[in-house]
Amino acid sequence: MTTEELTQINYNTSFLFKALIRETTVYNYYVELKDDVLTEDGYFDLVRVPDLRVAGTGQFIKKLRLEKSLSQSKFAKLFEITRSKLNHWERDNRTIPLRLLVKMAETGGISKAKIYSLIDQGKFKTKNALPVRIEKIHDIINYFSPHKSKYGANWEITVIQCADEILSKINSLLHVNIKSYPYGKRIKSKELYTFLTTFFHYPEVPKITPPLTEEVKLWHEKGVDLKRAVIIPCLQSDGAIGYTPPNLRFYGESKILHNYVVDAMYYEYNELPSSYLWKENESEDCYTTAYQKKSMKGIIAEVMKLAGNTKTSPAKGQTVEEYLIEPQPHLNYLMNAPATEQGIALRIWAATEGSITITASGGYTKPKLEIGCAHPDLMMQLKQLGKRFNIRFTTIRTKDSWSGFMVLQSTGLRSVLNFLKLGGFINGVEISSSSPYHEDIAKDVYLLGILEFNTRERENSQLRNLSRANIHQAINKIINNKEYHTADYYINYFS
Repeated sequence: MTTEELTQINYNTSFLFKALIRETTVYNYYVELKDDVLTEDGYFDLVRVPDLRVAGTGQFIKKLRLEKSLSQSKFAKLFEITRSKLNHWERDNRTIPLRLLVKMAETGGISKAKIYSLIDQGKFKTKNALPVRIEKIHDIINYFSPHKSKYGANWEITVIQCADEILSKINSLLHVNIKSYPYGKRIKSKELYTFLTTFFHYPEVPKITPPLTEEVKLWHEKGVDLKRAVIIPCLQSDGAIGYTPPNLRFYGESKILHNYVVDAMYYEYNELPSSYLWKENESEDCYTTAYQKKSMKGIIAEVMKLAGNTKTSPAKGQTVEEYLIEPQPHLNYLMNAPATEQGIALRIWAATEGSITITASGGYTKPKLEIGCAHPDLMMQLKQLGKRFNIRFTTIRTKDSWSGFMVLQSTGLRSVLNFLKLGGFINGVEISSSSPYHEDIAKDVYLLGILEFNTRERENSQLRNLSRANIHQAINKIINNKEYHTADYYINYFS
């Protein structure tokens, strides 16, 4: 809204003003004019500002008194003040409370609007030259963010990052001192802070509104403990915990898995993230969703009590011996949990650390399901969980990991079908962008494509002679043409 448009407003009607201050990946922060705070003439109703004082009113007050033919003592008594105070005000030695000035003026037949007009003209002055009309600050109001300070005074105004000409305008218009600190630019002015919070709201509007997924909300409604089923598995597989300040973080390429974390944290703890799907730079494939706030302290304590730890390998520069002294992660919290929670947790691990590819067995192409894990205890417990659902994993070792363990692997068709019965991969979670054959294909769809190719091999023996590369191409064609069936179809087909 331009200044010209603002001057044409009929202030007798409801007047709305709203501007965006800043935005994050989670919230939009606005400044919004409160209802009914402007007079009919379009002035800020400054008497609403607590303890607001004005200067330069001496001759005006004296004229009011003389027009009533009153001595200072009698005039002072009329307003229940001391003669000494009145004398100081008439000599312009001190500022006068605006509310009292308006009261004095009204006894002389002078309206509040006239007082505001004199302030607007600069004849009466407030400490920070507060604007009386919104036209004067409409183009800078969105650079102010008043808040309770952590550093001394309980009132402070953050100046949102802006051009030098905006800073100059703020300084010249409001007579304030903008100071630079390591945490940004600040104005320390109680008068300006009180003015802003008297006339404006500062709403924060979420840009994300759970549920972002269908499954997590459904699990919550069915009474699933989302800490055990979703949050801790996500943190142990692709997450991290920090303590100064307390924070939880989840990393990964899949936006869908980030949405699972957001929904689980919302329904379990009524928490929205501090940052959502954030990238340090756009060239990265990995997103970060973080919760960095005081309320995380209690949640972290709860997670650590249940799961031992979320750190599943030595940190960079840390020896194995040093790492093993620390509390170790485990799945004890899942081993006696309801089967529904165990199954969801296993699916989460398959989505975050799992992969699906092909292997040859008995003359047919079959799916090979893997879950990456180098921590021995976690690996054994994941293997036990799989066994409870008749998903048989073998343990694959390597010399390249800190523990000598690398991955859990299942190549049995029956195990893969049992994984499908459990729910299979989280829908839409794509194969890693580093895949040479199936980048941007969802794991759940790729598994169905493999099973469809297997059924065709059984009906057409020539397909069994294709090279591995040609098999990948054939599966991609099935997927691209959507020639695969539902999971239930293959569960029944292979039964």
